[in-house]
Amino acid sequence: DIVAIAHDTDRFSSQDVGVLPFEDLGRGKDRPPASPPITSDPPDHTWHRRLILPFFSPRAIERYEERTRTLCRRLMADITATGRHHADAAVEYAQQIPPRIIADIIGVPERDVDIFVEWTQAVLENGGTNPERRVTARKEMLTYFFGLLEERKQERRDDITSYLLDQEVDGEPLRDGHIVGTMTLMLIAGIDTTWSSIGSALLHLATHDEDRRRLVAEPELMVSAVEEFLRAYAPVTMARL
Repeated sequence: DIVAIAHDTDRFSSQDVGVLPFEDLGRGKDRPPASPPITSDPPDHTWHRRLILPFFSPRAIERYEERTRTLCRRLMADITATGRHHADAAVEYAQQIPPRIIADIIGVPERDVDIFVEWTQAVLENGGTNPERRVTARKEMLTYFFGLLEERKQERRDDITSYLLDQEVDGEPLRDGHIVGTMTLMLIAGIDTTWSSIGSALLHLATHDEDRRRLVAEPELMVSAVEEFLRAYAPVTMARL
């Protein structure tokens, strides 16, 4: 049934994919930009998705691999430093990785990473119990990204913001709202899903000694183990309208 609904684009729409409703963010011209391609329906979904695929191809993301590994080693070195007997793997490791890499991809300074974390938590983690802060965080996020867009219009850089500014569809540049919506999606979805996946995998290994020992003994299983963690602890909750 779930698969059928996901593929039934005639009767089910992706215009609102959140389990928590966002009616309080306004309607019509006052409603914030959508988050393509996740909120897109056919036929627009095809080109919305195709636009960003080149930036996330296996070859394209190789540029971030070494800096990601370096970051992970530094975080682990801090956790295992001499004299330490306890660490929070979620806060000190899992939650530190995605915001920094996503910020790099979007093209924002690392000094803004903390506010990215705060926005993500306000929108997804605490939005159900604090809707006012959720709305405020969304507005702050949109203001930030529209400002970043204006900066990139004046000076391009090697980031996805500049990349999207240079794309055309049917000979026309992308609308600012489309670009900002995509960037918002990358921030919120990219951060929350990834730190949830890393944290869930670490929790599993911390509570299943046999699996941890097997991975140490057979490191060639890591690729399939990652796939299995993603399946078993799926971090995404999606809705259809």
